[in-house]
Amino acid sequence: MNTRDLIAGVRRNLLLVILLAVAGTGSGLAIALLQPEEYKTTTTLFVSVAQGGQSSIDQRYQGTLFTQERVRSYAALVTTPTVTRPVIRSLGLPLKPDELAERLQVDVPVDTVLLNITARYGDAATVAKIANAVTARLVAVVADLEAPDETQASAIRVKVVRDAAVPERPSSPRIVLDVVLGLALGLVGGVGAGILRETLDTRLHSAADLTRVSDHPILAMVPKDPGTQATPLVGDRFGPRAEAYRKLRTALRFVGVDRPAKVFLVTSPLMGDGKSTTAVNLAAALAAEGAQVALVEADLRRPALASMLGLVGEAGLTSVLSGRAEPAEVAQATAGPHRITVLTSGPLPPNPSELLGSRRMRDLLGRLAQSFDYVILDAPPLLPVTDAAVLASEVDGTILVARAKKTRRDELREALTALETARSRVVGTVFNCGAAPGADRYGPYTRDTAQDRTAGGRKAKRGDSPVSGDRAVPPARG
Repeated sequence: MNTRDLIAGVRRNLLLVILLAVAGTGSGLAIALLQPEEYKTTTTLFVSVAQGGQSSIDQRYQGTLFTQERVRSYAALVTTPTVTRPVIRSLGLPLKPDELAERLQVDVPVDTVLLNITARYGDAATVAKIANAVTARLVAVVADLEAPDETQASAIRVKVVRDAAVPERPSSPRIVLDVVLGLALGLVGGVGAGILRETLDTRLHSAADLTRVSDHPILAMVPKDPGTQATPLVGDRFGPRAEAYRKLRTALRFVGVDRPAKVFLVTSPLMGDGKSTTAVNLAAALAAEGAQVALVEADLRRPALASMLGLVGEAGLTSVLSGRAEPAEVAQATAGPHRITVLTSGPLPPNPSELLGSRRMRDLLGRLAQSFDYVILDAPPLLPVTDAAVLASEVDGTILVARAKKTRRDELREALTALETARSRVVGTVFNCGAAPGADRYGPYTRDTAQDRTAGGRKAKRGDSPVSGDRAVPPARG
């Protein structure tokens, strides 16, 4: 997964990123508002060795090293009960020695003899008193510990170089910082969650995902239309879906330069990818150009063309393959300006694969190829059954339909492997139900205004079908 894939994944999961960013911001604000006010102030002490004025440089250097070692020991004394208990008693604080120790922070800068004592408390005046009292108590404890006896002075001098001042504003809560930090953490978490979700989600979201799995060209990208399930046939002949099927029709012209390809199989990895809808609309687009088209329903397990086109399904392909009827007797033609000859599935057989792989099926395809310009087969999906793989080797080309946000990469690879094993010629793929192109992307070329003015001023409406059911005998050619 490269940088472009990561950016695309974040864009697809933008809502998740926004939600986590908002949640992080809200959490930061809530934490800031729930925190009690707290003030902070600091005192600074300077520790030195009491030396005479005639001391040499070496003596002063040795004294400095000795003092630096001592300072670290004094820092540990700050939070001991020896220092904290008298401070609590003198100031009347409602704290225990351990509680006061938790509110004290000691810092010894590197290579210095300085000692910083920082106190935290909920009242500005009181925190200054605590810091100064702790400092004074530490000076007294050090003087007591370092004095060899009562008659001699301590060899270590601890001097306060900065008294604690009363803070003007609380050190916490820091609302702005907490909110910004919450927002940053939310964004990082959202981006991470989006990348993780994109990594675990193996569905095809875009044409780029499809090209990374398949080396075959994408013949058409059919945009998603909420009304497709109710009206699978394209009604608006100027819409983006109709244009996608016209592109698919155009792509088929360039298949087979030496030997024109006429028989095409339309299939998909799994059910629900849109193979039947693609087959019907491809046949309609070819017929609209004036070609004689035969649409054969080779899905003998879950047929859909009869109900989709409003045709009779009691007799059809199985009737021909079983020898009970001739193609001309069971074929039906659609009404309208562009007629399509349809051979529905007929009665469902117990042995679909055997029928589709029979000599009679090969002979039927040969007869149809002689009588029609194009023969489109709506085949079952590849992964659940072997029917499509059996037929794939008998056609001029196979069109594999993948559905956006449904077909998974491993399913597509498995389907392509099945076609490769069957020695089928995959002419390309169709990316179905992808994102629709932007409105007016191609300006005035999105609609032919001259053709839009039909007789009587009537314009094509959504739901108008290019084909409708009407039983008829297929035209004889050849």
